[in-house]
Amino acid sequence: MGKSVPATPGHPPLFADRAFQIVTALMTINVFAFLLQEHVGRLWPSPVNWLLVIAVIIPTTALCRRVGTDPASAPAVRRYWRTAEVGTVLFIVVISLRILSELGAGTWFLPASVVLHVIAGLVLTWPLVGLPFSARDRARKVGVWLDLGTLSGAAGLLIWHFVASEQFIGGQVTLPRVVAAVVIMGAGLNLVYLGAKVVLAGVETFARRGLYWIGASALIGALGSAISFLHPYQPQGNLLVLVLPFAAYAAAVGARVQVVETATQARRAPRGYSLMPYVAIATVDAMVVYHNVWDTGDGLLIDGVAVVLTALVVIRQLIAFRQNDALLARIGLQEKRFRHEATHDALTGLANRTLFNERVTAAANDAGPDELVSIVLIDLDDFKIVNDTLGHATGDALLVHVAERMQAAVRSADTVARLGGDEFAILFKGVEGTDVEGTLTRIAAALLAPALIDGEPMTVRASFGVVDGRSGDDAGDLMRRADIAMYEAKERGEGGYERYQPGMETRGAERSRRAAALRAAILEDQLVVFFQPVVTLPDGRITGAEALVRWQHPIEGLLGPGAFIDVAEQTGLIVPLGTWVLRAATREAASWPGELTVAVNVSARQLGDAGFPAVVAAALRESGLPPHRLTVEITESVAVGGGATTENLQGLRDLGVRLSLDDFGTGASTLSLLATCPVHQIKLDRSFIPDGGSDAIADAVLRMARAFALEAVAEGVETAEQAARLTRLGYERAQGFHFARPMSAAALRERLETAAAVAAR
Repeated sequence: MGKSVPATPGHPPLFADRAFQIVTALMTINVFAFLLQEHVGRLWPSPVNWLLVIAVIIPTTALCRRVGTDPASAPAVRRYWRTAEVGTVLFIVVISLRILSELGAGTWFLPASVVLHVIAGLVLTWPLVGLPFSARDRARKVGVWLDLGTLSGAAGLLIWHFVASEQFIGGQVTLPRVVAAVVIMGAGLNLVYLGAKVVLAGVETFARRGLYWIGASALIGALGSAISFLHPYQPQGNLLVLVLPFAAYAAAVGARVQVVETATQARRAPRGYSLMPYVAIATVDAMVVYHNVWDTGDGLLIDGVAVVLTALVVIRQLIAFRQNDALLARIGLQEKRFRHEATHDALTGLANRTLFNERVTAAANDAGPDELVSIVLIDLDDFKIVNDTLGHATGDALLVHVAERMQAAVRSADTVARLGGDEFAILFKGVEGTDVEGTLTRIAAALLAPALIDGEPMTVRASFGVVDGRSGDDAGDLMRRADIAMYEAKERGEGGYERYQPGMETRGAERSRRAAALRAAILEDQLVVFFQPVVTLPDGRITGAEALVRWQHPIEGLLGPGAFIDVAEQTGLIVPLGTWVLRAATREAASWPGELTVAVNVSARQLGDAGFPAVVAAALRESGLPPHRLTVEITESVAVGGGATTENLQGLRDLGVRLSLDDFGTGASTLSLLATCPVHQIKLDRSFIPDGGSDAIADAVLRMARAFALEAVAEGVETAEQAARLTRLGYERAQGFHFARPMSAAALRERLETAAAVAAR
């Protein structure tokens, strides 16, 4: 076939274009020659006409081969066009046999050509029978069959009236006439069925316009062949000489369309309807009018068919109306579902931010002169710890639980919304401030009530920000003020609610400025590490120190952790801050003599990070500090988590780092922690240091530590009496102001040098 040329958008490959041009030219010559011979008589011997027909079929065969071997086409498409190639080759053989018959080469060539003609026609039409209808559900299938019945009825009437009826009307009915009529009508109805399948087929891999031309080719070839065989009138050049080139041309058009759409990847979605049944009924109605003007002798049949087809179309329309009603109902349900999904939270089913803002705006606009509109913004305290330690699935379950508790505590007229993450909101309309506060108190109590979430017992503490609005207030301003009040409530660190007061914006802006300054302080090394020694009892020998961060503010001077740790926790800066302290503390401790240890406090966010053990390993590697000289201190609230927290604790133990449970005795899971948390040390909280009262708790904690083979350290020792009582109880380690206040690294080194000099004497 020569070198292929790439297709351009909207155009087939060059070979297909040229082959189609040849088919068109030869078919035009053939038609012109046929019509000319009908008027002036034969111009040349009959075999020449047949050779012209072969000349039209040969490039059509080449086009069929082009599509049948195109790797870009779907397998079903290639199979069909390979079959079409076989059919066209058979027609070339059929015509060759006719030529031999007319040349007198043998008497059996003509009957053989007729048999082979029928076989070739079956080869070409059989693949069309397997095309599936586009209908999928029962109603559409019934509609397709009604359309098919309408087409068949109209086609049968047309074939009867214009082809077969003359075999019965106005002449003697004979067996040959009956056979001729039955064959013509059978072929015609069969081809109408095939044509309907082509039009109503749902085969997306075939070019739809190409299918139409394939159907036209089958209709022209088969019906024309039947008429040419059986009709008494035969033109000068034999009707097949005209029929076969037209059929070949239609097949060539179908092949070219398939090549174009395959090359350009053009696909049209199938239409949900067909005009063919309406064309059919219009044609039959025209025949009724034709019969009434000119009596055709078969008027009763025409009128009867018209009535039946009209009934079929009416039934088809009723089915279509029912389908449309069902479709509109589904669209309405989908629209309602889409609207719900667009305005509600997918996890909890509560209103989302969009719907809540709409309702706040509407409530502020519709409120009466003396009617209050109260907005409450709610944030769950420490929710990120749940996600980081127990996983997002448990976090989601907790959010659903919170939503249910809130929804159960409000009126049906109130709106509860989830704005995103762990942030919720409630809109109260026409409720006094005291009633709002009472509702929030009930919600807070309900959230603090223990609940089993994914097998984990949990309580939730929330912070509420409340603002009251009146008619005409801007919804955006109300939301902003409620947000400010909520952050004021979080600032207290105790949960509960805070009502908006003028001037709160200033405090919120101050927090933002403090966060920005702290971020710069971390980057610019404005932070310093102080150390508070841990000593032995009763002699006071230093065995290590706890690292405590301070901020050397360029304007405000040296700031303690109370001035910035809360801001660091709220903004997430606690992670880079903690990493900075870890690296600075290990660098300093590496210079200490002997086996002195350094303890570093770690936040929940740090420990929840899956890469935290790698951060600790990097700090140890950079500083050169042996792992057993580093103690990581965690609180009980951090230790009760699972997931990444448990894995990280084990990862730290695997590094050789010591673990300490800080503020021991203040949490809710003290006893279970000693059995499950892989710590080496517990630190008795300062609130349990004996100070003139009972020392039962301090004694019990020491006994538990010994039972689990853990080291016990008493922190917050401020007097000599406390130190003496702890010694009598059996404590061997302590820290507090009585022994030393937190000091700079230089001051600690000086104290260590002094202690070493005294010991050397």
